[in-house]
Amino acid sequence: MNLDTVKARWADHMSEPFPDGLRWIDAPSGESVPALDSYIAGCVTTYLSGQGPLDPQRRQILCDCAAELAAVLPSLPESDAPYVTRLIQIADLVTAQN
Repeated sequence: MNLDTVKARWADHMSEPFPDGLRWIDAPSGESVPALDSYIAGCVTTYLSGQGPLDPQRRQILCDCAAELAAVLPSLPESDAPYVTRLIQIADLVTAQN
């Protein structure tokens, strides 16, 4: 996967609205899913604007957020799971390129 792949997947993700059902769900850490979404968005945006690898701190944030989202994924309604799955996949793509 390359930068163009991440750009395309991020553009697809950004075209989808945030599911209302995720607004009140917390991950095992106590962070809300909307907060995790926001942290991932910041890191991915930084990655895309920098045209490449993230610093170790942002890379760790992506890994941690993806793990938190993966933990809540089994309990999500079927209609909300694709949004979270896509976020996890994008975080994994970005961290794999570092």
